[in-house]
Amino acid sequence: MGAQLVRPLVVVTNREPYADERTRSGTRHVQKAGGVVSALDPLLREIGGDWVAWGSGSADRETSPGGVRPVPLANPRYRLHRVYLTPEEVQGYYTRYANQGLWPLSHMLVERARFSRRAWPIYRSVNGKFARRVARESRPSALVFSHDYQLALVPTLVRQLRPDLAIAHFWHIPWPVFPVLRLCPQYQELLKGLLGADVLGFQTDDDVEAFLTAVQRTFRQARVDLENQHVYWQNRTVQVQSFPISVDVKAIEEIVATPRITRWSHGIRRRLLRPGQQLGVSVDRADYTKGIIPRLEALREFFHRYPERMGQVVFLQVVVPTRSEVHAYRTLFHDVERETHRINEEFGHGDWAPVVTLRRSLDRDRLMGLFRAADFALVSSLFDGMNLVAKEFVSAQIDRRGVLLLSETAGAAQELDAALTVSPWDPEGFAATLDQALSLPLEERQQRLRTMQQHLHRHTLYDWVTDILTALDSTAYAIER
Repeated sequence: MGAQLVRPLVVVTNREPYADERTRSGTRHVQKAGGVVSALDPLLREIGGDWVAWGSGSADRETSPGGVRPVPLANPRYRLHRVYLTPEEVQGYYTRYANQGLWPLSHMLVERARFSRRAWPIYRSVNGKFARRVARESRPSALVFSHDYQLALVPTLVRQLRPDLAIAHFWHIPWPVFPVLRLCPQYQELLKGLLGADVLGFQTDDDVEAFLTAVQRTFRQARVDLENQHVYWQNRTVQVQSFPISVDVKAIEEIVATPRITRWSHGIRRRLLRPGQQLGVSVDRADYTKGIIPRLEALREFFHRYPERMGQVVFLQVVVPTRSEVHAYRTLFHDVERETHRINEEFGHGDWAPVVTLRRSLDRDRLMGLFRAADFALVSSLFDGMNLVAKEFVSAQIDRRGVLLLSETAGAAQELDAALTVSPWDPEGFAATLDQALSLPLEERQQRLRTMQQHLHRHTLYDWVTDILTALDSTAYAIER
């Protein structure tokens, strides 16, 4: 794993790494997807420790006496501490404040942001629930690694209860520039909450600069060192740094090279393509920040501007349901269906449909196989903290055939600079870049992929974990001295 820790580790996330779900025959133990789980579950299995998270599975209470679930059951290596929330808490903390307020604001979609004064006390109270659980379960001088916009108040709340703990917090989504941040009525409380950390991590240097600027312009009592990226706050030093999250590139390469996924990948091409056609893919949650509708508008523009391309491309879009309790996400599915139907009606002919939609998730192995099968991938989110789909596509391209078209407003664009960049707000330019991608010679495709793959081998998911925890461990050691 790379992270060599002497101190006990406590991970704190909104989403739990494993959920227990009721089935007709009993209960099913389900591992949750995501970069944090992929990185930290193996680490805790190796070194032991504790994980505090919302127990959202339908059978979680039945399988967790006292709210504690050993992981794994057969040979326990760490303890999962489940925080249980009432329906009212889920609605106020998660649905309304986090996902209808902080999420769109952080993605610069200010017209969608809704901050409820009734939801804010619930958000604060739930953060307090997490903090109290962390304080109760953490061993002396432990390292606490908390995560994201749902738990922005946790660092300071934990520090108030357990000043002996060293705390790192990682903010996974974009950090809004100061004029946008101030649209949140509670932005000062959020800043104070995050400044309880010893190490505060963001995806990009732009996020770090925006956060430091916000602190500097909000609190006269804070001393901000922009050059060294430190905040001196309440007789403490907060290290603020970019730690771009990544993927397990070796594991992805091994998955797509297996005989089963190789056959599956080749089978996709046989089923979807005729000779001379190229396969494009996109994989997104049904989230308005992912730019799915602007992408379809760019595809429509592409076939208008380049009619000779009709019949040459099949585009498979995987749109995974998410946050169905939020109205904007439910309506997005209907908008995607409408725009897809419009493109296929206008440009399709015979048995060729330009756009094929898959409205469900694929398991990880098949998803990586899809990336291997593709000739190009469109990752055109409006804004993204990172976007791991882009890194997964590059990692899965062991045949080095594909071209990555990547939104210039995704964090991944700062690292994967051999991708072809697009603006999701510019359908004409997007169309022109797609035409360029389809014409790239194989040698150039291979060189671009080789460059990006070499970068990912040097900056893996486990390097991300190691860098943050090493910084935190060093901070804790310096404080003790």
